[in-house]
Amino acid sequence: MYSYKRIPGNQVRLLVVKPGAFDEKINASFLAVSDDDLGSQNYRYSALSYNWDDGADYSSIIIQEDLASPHVQSMEKSTEVLRPAVDKVLRIKPNLYEALRHLRQADMILGLWVDAVCINQDDAKEKGEQVLKIAEIYRKAYNVNVWLGSDNPGGHIPNKAMTFIPKIVNPATHWDTPADDAHVEEWASVYELLKRSWFSRRWAIQDLAFAQSGSVHCGKQVLDWRDLQIAIGIFDRNFDIMKARLTMHYESTQIKGSHPNGDPTLEMGHLGAKLLVDMKSTLIHKGPDGTLVPTQGLESLVCSSLGLDTSDPRDTINALRSISKEAYWPESRQQASQPPPVPDYNKDLFEIYRDFVKWVVDTTGSIDIICRHWALRERQEPTPTTPQLVHLPSWILFVEDSAWGKGEGLFRGRKAGDSFVGLPGSNSYNACGRQNKQARVKFPRSPVHRTSVVPSRVIHDMSMSVNGVMIGTVSFRTDPFPDSVITKDCLEDLGWTFDNHAVENPEIPDKLWQTLVADRDPQGNPPPHWYKKACLHCLTYQTNSGNLNISTILRGNLQGGPTNIVYDYLCRVRAVTWNRSFLRGDPISSATTNIRDFDHEELVGFGPPRTEKGDAIAILYGCSVPVILRPTQNGSGEHLGYLFVGEAYIYGKMYGEAFEVDCEEKNFKLL
Repeated sequence: MYSYKRIPGNQVRLLVVKPGAFDEKINASFLAVSDDDLGSQNYRYSALSYNWDDGADYSSIIIQEDLASPHVQSMEKSTEVLRPAVDKVLRIKPNLYEALRHLRQADMILGLWVDAVCINQDDAKEKGEQVLKIAEIYRKAYNVNVWLGSDNPGGHIPNKAMTFIPKIVNPATHWDTPADDAHVEEWASVYELLKRSWFSRRWAIQDLAFAQSGSVHCGKQVLDWRDLQIAIGIFDRNFDIMKARLTMHYESTQIKGSHPNGDPTLEMGHLGAKLLVDMKSTLIHKGPDGTLVPTQGLESLVCSSLGLDTSDPRDTINALRSISKEAYWPESRQQASQPPPVPDYNKDLFEIYRDFVKWVVDTTGSIDIICRHWALRERQEPTPTTPQLVHLPSWILFVEDSAWGKGEGLFRGRKAGDSFVGLPGSNSYNACGRQNKQARVKFPRSPVHRTSVVPSRVIHDMSMSVNGVMIGTVSFRTDPFPDSVITKDCLEDLGWTFDNHAVENPEIPDKLWQTLVADRDPQGNPPPHWYKKACLHCLTYQTNSGNLNISTILRGNLQGGPTNIVYDYLCRVRAVTWNRSFLRGDPISSATTNIRDFDHEELVGFGPPRTEKGDAIAILYGCSVPVILRPTQNGSGEHLGYLFVGEAYIYGKMYGEAFEVDCEEKNFKLL
């Protein structure tokens, strides 16, 4: 078996693939090249972007010898010193093996950089050093080869898609293809191609960010990346009008497991393919001198990549760090007082996540990050560089529980409501008001101690201490609304009764129509005035039980169907209420504190599906929205702290109203 030799931190390992026929065994060598020589005329190479296999199967290639660059004056001369006498086997995953077979040349060597083999994955120190350079490695490559996989099984589907895409991007033909029923089958094949696992790969953003050029490979067919990029844009533009036809096509052909979700909540824009294209288009800015400079901060990148996965959850951060503006162009930092944490594969997942959250809070003064579903879950099995598997605290929320989930989950439609805090820098609310109190957070030192049973296992104190004020306690909550049915209880608590239908020109309470849309439109702007009228019209569709079935109205199954403004309003209502619980809360009063009453009117709004009666409603300093916290005790009844349940919309408490009276500051220990 092949054993890696350590390379200095200022070198990169390239894979030199020997010429051969498609079915021949793959023979290759490793060539160590200095960072300065990488990509020069003598050391030109392409880079591979592909999806790692999760399975237990392996294939093998032959590594003939490690080549030292001083003895190899150019890549072309490297094959002259390959000596079969020192052949050693290197095991690789089948998907990578297939990629190498298809990329290998018949009559010339191929210089290639492949993360899985050009970095010693068992060496945490080397891995950290090389990951810091990946953006530069891809920038210096003359081409990035995107490997979508082989064309089997069902080879006719990817083949048809790869053949159809050039027609989509051809200006002479693409205008007619979306509306032409004759091309439904081809569009379905493109949809299937976009479901390939590479499109849900987080590292793909960095792979393409600085690429000089890119080619897309599926089996033996090849496309220019720019053509695929254009095709995805055209598909997205026409997806809504094609969705019904695609659905009928899948039903008629009875293709199992491939049905594009017929629910109108599915949007092309949430799929990994569209996300990659959009980020590729906006991530890098070319300066006047031609220099490519990142435009987004690390927090924004992490929180914008929710649909994308990675085999090691620690790379939730590491895969994006090098293409963030804070890391790539440090002098451009305006608020940051320190660069992002560097990749360190000697740290466990909690340490990586905690350091990232601490960095965000320190550099922004905001704690909104704990309200966002940004983190990938811990692995089931450790990798060679995983110090230990850990359980994570409640204040780290997972991508899988976000509005659309990740990976394959994106194709199954909406899972939860849209985020109230939104993306970094685009806050819609300011619960801390004019005081604009900065986050006051403390993290305990870690590790606390090592266990005597397993000395290598570190026990962390995973708590976070945050200052803020408590504004109420949950006294009632409904079951979450996963099926878009707004219950009678919710409508009545917001000021509407079924009897209002008998009143001519009934007045609809602001609390009702504003709360159902969280007082914002889909772009985070103040709601348009016509939302109120649209809400009143929607209420005429109340069922005999007093509920409001949003999906039924949106599907247009009722006589006459919804008007456009009603449709738009209900889409926003659904985005707010989906899988959230309506809650009612008792405000903090002078009966329990030494301060004046906040407001005797009950608190109402929407909270996470896990909200329970007795949970605390609080505003944390540095957080733009209220949050739900759960008091936790030990077996003796001693208060231990609070579990973080999630963000909330509370009517009348989103813009600093809670601070218009005296508030008692409190320290919350989040567990």
